[in-house]
Amino acid sequence: MQTARSDHDMPSWRTEYLAVVIGEPLASPPADTRRVNLYRLLGGENLRDHLSARATDDQQRFRLHDVRVGDMNGLLVEGWSDEEPLEWTSMVRTLTTVELPFTSTVASAALFVDLDGETFAVTFNQGWRLVRESTIDRGFGIDFAVRVVDDEEIRHVTRWALSVKSRVDRNVVPSGQGLWSFGLREHAELVRQLTAMARVDITVNLTHMRKTRYRRNPRLRLECGESLKLPLSVHGDGLISDLREISRVLREHPVSEELGPLRWVRRVSNRDERREELDSTVVTMLAEPAASLGEVGVAYPAKYFDGPEVHRYKGTLNGTAIDTDNLTLNHLASPLRDIPAAARLQALRSGQIDGYDEAGHSATDGMPAVQWIAAEVVNPSGRYILLDGDWYELGDEYVRHVDRVVHKAFDSPPPWQLPAWSDAPKNSGGVVVEGAYNEHVADVDSRFLCLDRKLVKTRAHRKGFEACDLLGPDNSLVHVKKTSTATGSSPLSHLFAQGLVAAESFTDPETWEKFRQVVAQQDPERASRLGTRPGSLVFAIHHGDKALTAGNLFTFARSTLVSAWTTLTTYGIPVHVTVIP
Repeated sequence: MQTARSDHDMPSWRTEYLAVVIGEPLASPPADTRRVNLYRLLGGENLRDHLSARATDDQQRFRLHDVRVGDMNGLLVEGWSDEEPLEWTSMVRTLTTVELPFTSTVASAALFVDLDGETFAVTFNQGWRLVRESTIDRGFGIDFAVRVVDDEEIRHVTRWALSVKSRVDRNVVPSGQGLWSFGLREHAELVRQLTAMARVDITVNLTHMRKTRYRRNPRLRLECGESLKLPLSVHGDGLISDLREISRVLREHPVSEELGPLRWVRRVSNRDERREELDSTVVTMLAEPAASLGEVGVAYPAKYFDGPEVHRYKGTLNGTAIDTDNLTLNHLASPLRDIPAAARLQALRSGQIDGYDEAGHSATDGMPAVQWIAAEVVNPSGRYILLDGDWYELGDEYVRHVDRVVHKAFDSPPPWQLPAWSDAPKNSGGVVVEGAYNEHVADVDSRFLCLDRKLVKTRAHRKGFEACDLLGPDNSLVHVKKTSTATGSSPLSHLFAQGLVAAESFTDPETWEKFRQVVAQQDPERASRLGTRPGSLVFAIHHGDKALTAGNLFTFARSTLVSAWTTLTTYGIPVHVTVIP
């Protein structure tokens, strides 16, 4: 039995877009237009160069037609997907033990059009699967949005922070509030979905916008990301006219200064052909570090950013047991050295590593070993970072912005100095650990109160979070971290994100009162002088074997520092970086 799925161009897991509303959205487009997905494509000598392997290799299911669209050449690809079991039959089976043989297929099509030297693809249903990934202009939709959106009329936004925490926040505010009132700043963030009004001075002359006796005030609704989803003319000449109008807007209208940063970082799709080369480069660097290729380091998966600090790492990688209190690159690289290079990536994906707190509890039931790796790859096509298993391409503007803010943070140390790391008592192995250093600081300087491993528990943080390692002068929250060449600077992403989580949490008076109670258990007199919010946030860092500077942090550690700096200075909480000698 065959059934056609409903006419949606993308399944829900595939929709990563900006939704831009120009005026009020219509319930449906008029009869002479239809809402479709529009892609702009790059490269290729002819239209067939933009076809996916699925479209060219499976000639049984997909057919190609050379066509004319208005006065332009086009290529139509159409066909059916493989048969798949209907999703709900598995529930019927578990409820009744009856196996239903129902399957479904999906009819899809993509129309490729050569327009004055530009190539566009209009897709229907799952037609996006017929477009070659490597030729998609992934900035197309956002490039259009940043030219037409009024940042003072932002209504809804979903954001994905580019840091190890990779958090997703959804915010809704009334019309009339600016984009930055969401807390969405130009630092290190990807906008997934945005709903807004267009600027009143922008005119977009599409078929859909023409006035008729039934449509006196036509409105246009857009969804923008890798593609534009919008109503386009169902007639060949009208479609060509609409495409030319979209090209005109991109060519003639300037980018909004406020929205321009949305183009600075772009996610590399899981289906992008560049991923294979990027993954291979990381595996190569893990086995044999090469500064010419980039840098690789230990990262902390997002799930470990809330809750207690990780004190022990346990797992298995390629049959090798991992059990250590200090996870380094060697723990990840050593088990891979004796297997073929082609098998190493799969070993990282199938290996498991858990992080455990001091009580022996883990935040997860097992994380793939690859999730504990962060990397930066620089090649002729661009600069890329691997974070929480995803790749991101960084624009030059993003890199310059991060560099400016990181130097600001390093150039504004707190008005006090912490003692040398080596002055603290050593453990039985002759090493100074962070806990001992924090206690030492509090012992030798009465201005500091040691709150290491003292958790603040709230409704939002049921397992508790570390407010700081040290409560310093003028109510400064001091977060302490030791790093080295063996770990790289990627663990500092964890430090910066922890500080951001803590300080942001304390903008809530109830959470700040919980913190006061934790301080009162250690020093009641100090708790009485806490005030109503943190005085500042200080990241205190000791690098064991080389000088730490603003220039030698990993890009993803830098982006998390920028996130903390920008967010907290907006709240009026200064951020400082100090290097522990």
